[in-house]
Formats: sequence, structure tokens, C-alpha cells
Amino acid sequence: MVQVGNRIDLFRPNDGTHPIATAATVLGVTGIDDPLAGGLLLALPPEAAKAAIKQPPEGYAITVRPA
Repeated sequence: MVQVGNRIDLFRPNDGTHPIATAATVLGVTGIDDPLAGGLLLALPPEAAKAAIKQPPEGYAITVRPA
């Protein structure tokens, strides 16, 4: 389960080799009871935020970095 304070890498599911953002800090987590409806509030640099706004229909994939 993703938690506030985790660092994550953000990807588009069809492009797992080129992350949108790396080591982004999780600032908030919503929908903890329903992973399909949940969301993450991330601290992103401006360019990564611009890329992330263009949400793909299939959503996003993340990897949680070790603490």
C-alpha cells in the first residue's frame, strides 16, 4: 500500500522504460478502501507535472522506491 512520504516512480503503463517522474514524494493518498478509485497527490517538478496532466486512458503505473 502506498503511503504519504513514500518515493515513487511514475510511468504510463505502455511505456515502462521512460518514467514521467522519478523519486516523486507522495503527499497524499485518496480512495484507500478502493484501489480502482484511489489517487495520489505527488510532489512533481514542473516538466513532470505537465507530462502527467496528459492522463492516458489506461491510467498510470508506479513503483515504490525502498526507504
